[in-house]
Amino acid sequence: MDALIFYAIAAGGIFALFFLVRFLVFLSNRTHLFTIPVSRHFTLPVLVAQHRFLGPWTRAEVFLYITYIVINIFLVFFRAGAMTDISRRAGTLALINLIFPLSTIHISSLADLLGIYLQTCQKIHRATSWMVIVLISVHIVMSLAKGPQFLLSESRNLYTTIGAGSLGALTLLSLPLCRRWSYEVFLRGHQALVGLFVYGVWRHLPIRDRLPGVYLTVALALLGLNLVVPLLFFLYRNGLLAGRGAPRAILSYAYQGATKEGGDDGTVSAIRVRLSLPRPLKVDAGQYINLWIPGVGLGAWTQTHPFAVTSWSRGNQNTFELLVWPRQGLSKDLLRHVQAVPDSSISFLALFSGPHGISEDVSHCESALVVASGVGIAAVIPYVKKMIYGYNTCTSQVRRVHLVWQVESKDVAISAQEQLNRLLEDDTVDDGYILHISIYVERGLKRDQQQLGKHKRACLYQGVPHYESLVALESSGELIERLPNIRDEQGQLQVLVSTTDTIRFRLREIVRQYLHERVKLSELEYQPRG
Repeated sequence: MDALIFYAIAAGGIFALFFLVRFLVFLSNRTHLFTIPVSRHFTLPVLVAQHRFLGPWTRAEVFLYITYIVINIFLVFFRAGAMTDISRRAGTLALINLIFPLSTIHISSLADLLGIYLQTCQKIHRATSWMVIVLISVHIVMSLAKGPQFLLSESRNLYTTIGAGSLGALTLLSLPLCRRWSYEVFLRGHQALVGLFVYGVWRHLPIRDRLPGVYLTVALALLGLNLVVPLLFFLYRNGLLAGRGAPRAILSYAYQGATKEGGDDGTVSAIRVRLSLPRPLKVDAGQYINLWIPGVGLGAWTQTHPFAVTSWSRGNQNTFELLVWPRQGLSKDLLRHVQAVPDSSISFLALFSGPHGISEDVSHCESALVVASGVGIAAVIPYVKKMIYGYNTCTSQVRRVHLVWQVESKDVAISAQEQLNRLLEDDTVDDGYILHISIYVERGLKRDQQQLGKHKRACLYQGVPHYESLVALESSGELIERLPNIRDEQGQLQVLVSTTDTIRFRLREIVRQYLHERVKLSELEYQPRG
């Protein structure tokens, strides 16, 4: 009898499995019924605009933040008895929330491990960190208010003061003014204060109650794991485990102009960095590396800088190409060395971590509107290369690519002319010509429209783009040649964005109106600052 029951359960389970698979296929074919309303009403609209200390936050982010705050308030105060109970709950919750921000030193590695965008990981890090600060503040206030005298002569109270003081210093150091003054000083100071804070908390924990110590141990164990694994990848990719020799960064001028827009001498300069690798490595479009070149300056050994990789190949690469517009910090040191050999190149020992970041899938769109502003062009170039390759090899559905680049002056556009010419040269198989480049110059252009180089598919325009018209025209599908008397269903338009916040939020509002016309917005990992 038991065997018959098992047989019936197995037969029913197989029958139910077929229905489940069928239901999942049904849902996968109709995901747009859910994604379009969610994108239109929650993930795209900005509810809280950009301010000095907070934002910008979408409706979905505000909802998640409020939910997160309410849950923590509920867990602290629900059916709490005396202040001692509130203090204990707040302290324990602070340790639980501390697990995420304490689980790694490099947020890029944690974002890769979780498979989320770097900006998303940074937002979670900030939210949990501020929650820890608030909960520990409640813990301190309630502990002091409950009565016993707080004496620094007791070692436990002394370590408590050290932890609380380092937390207060962390709070002040995390303000935007401190971060912008010197990011490297902020980062190293931040890490040192976190170490001091954790030590103070560890010595403060009560011996009798072991559970809070377990939470802190879990956080430290994750930190150790996220240190060891990325370190092994770092040593392997830099050839330090096999004695292959370290990577070399070869620096040279990509362009040197003569307008007042960055650089010590009032010139617009672009630096080409070729990173020679000890072993071939795969990097996908839109990914970036953190570069460390200790020999370029006195304080360079403390500085690492993220750079988007502009080179792309279907297979592994022996050399990474980077395009750098010098500003401050490491990029300014690079400019100083390149200025010493303007007609040649100079080589430095370099180490890197990565590639980091999520690469957007661009193989299923029929047309792509690629929008960049300023240095954001470095992030979109590999995507354009990938789409042209997909068209040439018939491995993607793309049939049109329109690159729109908004710059402040003509010199900025000319600084990337070599890379743009390479894209146009690649787009010549069977006279396909799927790539069209529109560069909008805000000032300094003598005519309203002129060609860039010898190609008729790259034009300079005076002013700023009218993004509403661009999205409307590209989404209509009228610019794609279609065979007559053949039913050719219009495909998806993918809008790839690497721009300043102002342009990106404007594009969000525009794309919201075209979601029902199969328009998809993809915000790339790297977004330039305004």
